[in-house]
Amino acid sequence: MNEIRRAGVCGTLLACGLTVAGCATVQKVLPTAAWHQARVRNEGYSLLYQLLSQESDVGKIFIIKHANPPVAGIIKEIASACDQARKGLDLFHEKDRRLSFEMANLPEMEQKTREAIQSTVTKELLTSSGKTFEHRLLFTQAEAMNYAAHLSAVLHDQESDPLRKKFLDALAQQCTTFHDKVVELLK
Repeated sequence: MNEIRRAGVCGTLLACGLTVAGCATVQKVLPTAAWHQARVRNEGYSLLYQLLSQESDVGKIFIIKHANPPVAGIIKEIASACDQARKGLDLFHEKDRRLSFEMANLPEMEQKTREAIQSTVTKELLTSSGKTFEHRLLFTQAEAMNYAAHLSAVLHDQESDPLRKKFLDALAQQCTTFHDKVVELLK
C-alpha cells in the first residue's frame, strides 16, 4: 500500500513539475511588448515602403500620357523623391535586418478594397485626357502625399533609432510640402 501511495505521490509531483515546466514554456512563447512594438513598426515600414515604391513609378505614366509642364514637373519630382526615400529605407534594412518591409498584414477586406481603388484609378487615368487627366492625377498625388506624411509621422513616434527618426521627420515634411504644392495646382 505504501508503494502505491509513493507511486501516486511521485506521479502527482511529476505531473505538477511538467505542468509548471509547460507553463514556463508557454510564457516564453507569448509575445513580449518589445516584440509587439517591433511588429507594429515593421508593419508601418512595410506600408511606407510599398507606397514609396508605387509613387516612384508614377512618373512613368508620361510614357503614354501628356500633361502640362507644371503638372508633369511636380509628378516627376514626387516620383524622384519617393525613389530616393525608398533607397534610404533599403539602406536602413541593410544595416538592421530586423527591419522588415514585407509585413503589411492588412485585413483581407482592406487589401481587396485597396486593389479595387487602384484598379479604378488606373482606368480613370488611362481613359482620360487634358484637364480631367491632370486633375485626377494631381488628386491621386494629393492623397498619396497626405498618407505618406502622416504614416511617416506616426512611424517617427514609434521609432527609437535617431537616424531613422530624422529620416522619417524629413520625409513627413517633404511629403507635406508636396501635398501642398499639388493642392495649389488643383486650384
